[in-house]
Formats: sequence, structure tokens, C-alpha cells
Amino acid sequence: MDSAAVIGFANRFEAIAANGFEGSPYRAALDELARRVKADPRPGLAAEVARAVGIMIGLIEDGDPAGRFAAKTAILREAVQALRESSA
Repeated sequence: MDSAAVIGFANRFEAIAANGFEGSPYRAALDELARRVKADPRPGLAAEVARAVGIMIGLIEDGDPAGRFAAKTAILREAVQALRESSA
């Protein structure tokens, strides 16, 4: 698997979540990025990006016991769900 691509896409989802956390509309950007990742010809890319975003969620939650970033992790969970949904 192309680790740089996985990390790059995960970081893009994090940037979208950060914007959403700050109040910007994020749904269209999240959906478009998920579509692009799922359409990528590299086998298993969407699953690996979903896994990386899941790890990111865990790291954010571990460092945020007060839950200040709960809205951001909720957006990242939406990203994971979008990556796992069938593209059919």
C-alpha cells in the first residue's frame, strides 16, 4: 500500500473535519473526498484510509478527556462511514 497516499488522504479528511469543527460547511468536501478515495484504482486504499482516520480519532480522543473536540471526531467518524459505504 502507498503509505504516503494513505496519510495524505487521512490528513485531508482531518483538514475537512477541522474546518467543520470551526463552523464551516464540510459535508460536500467530505463526500467528494470519500468518492475520490473509493474511485482510486489502488486496491484497498479506502479501507486503509478509513483505518488511518480511525487511528486519528483515537489519538484525538485520548488527548482530549474533556471532549472539546467531540464535534471534530464526529465528522471524522462520518468520513470513516463514507469510506466504508459501497460506492455502488
